[in-house]
Amino acid sequence: MEYNAEINDEGQIELNGEIIDESIFNEERVDYSLRERDDFIDTLIDWISEATKDKEIMKSDLRYLMKLNDEYIWSSILTNKYIAKSDNREEFNNICKEVLKLNKTKD
Repeated sequence: MEYNAEINDEGQIELNGEIIDESIFNEERVDYSLRERDDFIDTLIDWISEATKDKEIMKSDLRYLMKLNDEYIWSSILTNKYIAKSDNREEFNNICKEVLKLNKTKD
């Protein structure tokens, strides 16, 4: 199955039109958060300008993110790993599937 992920005008994550309960991310029940790629690039530029260490890793991340055309990416909350649909469709879809499953069992 093909998944579409987006952040709506209210700041809620939607997967294939289904609004995702934010507690899934707040409680870190999944290792990823959905980010708007352009906004995250701006954040990363700010971090690089303020950083005293790990700049090369952040620069590498920035180069990777800038070469993508995706509007949204999954960003790991544990590492500096990013999953873009255009770069790794299978893993992107697997994360969406996991989040949707958690959303159905949130109670």
